[in-house]
Amino acid sequence: MLHNEPVDSEVKQSAPVESPDPAELLPAPNSENPVDAVLSTARNPRGVAPAWHTLVLVLGILAFSIWGAVRPDSATINPLAPVQKGAHASASAASNGSDPVRLIRYALTGALELVVVAWVALGLRLRKVPFRSLFGAWPTGLNDITREAGIAALFWICSMVVLGSVALSWQVVQTQIEKHHAASESTKAGAHNSGSATKTGEQQQVDLARQLMELAPANGIEMSAWAFLCLIVGFSEELTFRGYLQSQNIALLHRIPVAVVVTAIIFGAAHGYQGIRGIVLISVYGVLFSSITLLRKNLFPGMLAHSWHDFATGMALAAIRSLHLLDHLPNAK
Repeated sequence: MLHNEPVDSEVKQSAPVESPDPAELLPAPNSENPVDAVLSTARNPRGVAPAWHTLVLVLGILAFSIWGAVRPDSATINPLAPVQKGAHASASAASNGSDPVRLIRYALTGALELVVVAWVALGLRLRKVPFRSLFGAWPTGLNDITREAGIAALFWICSMVVLGSVALSWQVVQTQIEKHHAASESTKAGAHNSGSATKTGEQQQVDLARQLMELAPANGIEMSAWAFLCLIVGFSEELTFRGYLQSQNIALLHRIPVAVVVTAIIFGAAHGYQGIRGIVLISVYGVLFSSITLLRKNLFPGMLAHSWHDFATGMALAAIRSLHLLDHLPNAK
């Protein structure tokens, strides 16, 4: 009886077992969880797009930022860059805050943001990575959307507290440095030369606010266009910086905290027209946006908070302009 039993089982047991491919153990590249996606790309130096593609994008962003900082007329295509009052409007239009080319600036900037999104999509296509994977676990039901919107609101409030604290600390330190510098110059050159000092940090902030007010909407049509532009900017910049660049930086640097900081610095440097103080504040804001994206595992709260922040900033600048609040400041003139 023993000689009549089949020997197939014995042959199967003695057959060598193939080891699994390490690549099969990694999460699929189309995972809807951005944390899982960035962790998998951290172990895969290829990233979600070619390195040259990311380099071109970063250099383009920095070049456009520098151009917006040194060219006052660049605001004709960049509403987030400061413009000189009356540079593109007649005297009568400047008196009521309206700008005949403001809508054109909004439209061109929205188109530019979408061009950046198209470039990001091209990079993902080159690596056969689904574009949808950058969004993460996007909320679908009403309960999910409401929850993520509430988290976005709470995040925005907390981030304003953080940014306000950083801005206040910056102002205190800058004031002390300016006082010490003024005292040193007065001692060396004499009191009669103390009035020829450069503008203080407070004066520079007033000048920047006055220039940025020219970008704020002045009527119902412009407010609607501004709101639509803010949605485009929130979508585009969060997708580009927190969705694409952050994943790429993690893949290249292999450290999530370092990648978050590098992404935030690039995000801040993209707003070079706001000066060193603005770059630092926006870089801190970028770290906060990265944190909420990694914690919530999707881009929705960041996109919503980003869009709302830009819209609220535009409305605040419009109110300051209409109420002539800057005219009452000591450094207004």
